[in-house]
This record gives sequence, structure tokens and C-alpha cells, in this order.
Amino acid sequence: MNAMLRLALAGALAVAMLFSNAHAQSSALQKQLIGTWTLVSFDTVTADGAKRPGVEGSNPKGLLIFGRDGRFSQQVIADLPKFGVDRLKTTPQEDSAVARGILSYYGTYTVNDKALVFHIERSSYPNQNGTDQKRDISKLTANELTITLTRMKGGQNTVAWKRAK
Repeated sequence: MNAMLRLALAGALAVAMLFSNAHAQSSALQKQLIGTWTLVSFDTVTADGAKRPGVEGSNPKGLLIFGRDGRFSQQVIADLPKFGVDRLKTTPQEDSAVARGILSYYGTYTVNDKALVFHIERSSYPNQNGTDQKRDISKLTANELTITLTRMKGGQNTVAWKRAK
């Protein structure tokens, strides 16, 4: 075998080993996520440093579910005022409270390099439909998960979860 061929094979082997190692790390990280998580906090910090809740309304609750099959579902819902009549006959104020007090979406997810990518199929915020949303995994232990999104206009969302029991 000539030197060029040996060098090419060694390079190919090195790339394959790097890919295999990165895939193994992503796979292990994905396995740690599998299960149901409950919301601890959801905060938005704007570019000017102001802190506000990620959804409007008091006492937000939420679930984030990661399936073994690569699917996820997330719901964050604040306490909402009851509708006066029924859900199909609402006032503009009731509509606004719901739109601002709920963030819910689902789809598939992938994990790579301490980043979580949500491939959103449907969202209560329709601008997210059909998009890929990257989140940094700031913290992941057996019982705690913190996800951070640095927003394009300089703000940041930080969402903390604990494993459901």
C-alpha cells in the first residue's frame, strides 16, 4: 500500500471516529432527556435587561415530554380567567389573555453538542409552525433541565424544568 493511500485511509478513519464519538455523546444526551418534565420557571430577559415572565398571567404550569421515538410536546399555561359564555363566544380581552398566557408546541427533536433542536410541527404561536428552534442545554442532571434561548434582538429566554415524579 503506498503512502498516499495509507494517509487517506488514516484520515477517513479519524473522521469516522470523530463522527461516531459525537453521535454517541448526542445519543447519551438524548437518552437523559427522555421522560416528562414539569415547569419550574420561564423567564424572558429583554435586550435592555428587563425581566418578565415567558407567558403572561399568574402561576404558570407546564409539561415538557420527550419520547424515545424523537417526538416532543411542550405546554406552558398560566392561570387564565374563565370565559364569560363559552370558548367559541369570547371577548377580545379573553382572546388576548389566552394568546398571551399559553405557549404550546409539538414536533420532533434532535440533540447535538449540548444543543436541543425542536422541529416544530404546530405551535400556539403560529410563526413557529414548520421551523427549527435551537435551544442551548444550560443544565442537565437526572432531575433538572435548564434550556436557554438567546434571541436575535439580544434578549434571552431561560426555562427551568424538573423531572416529573
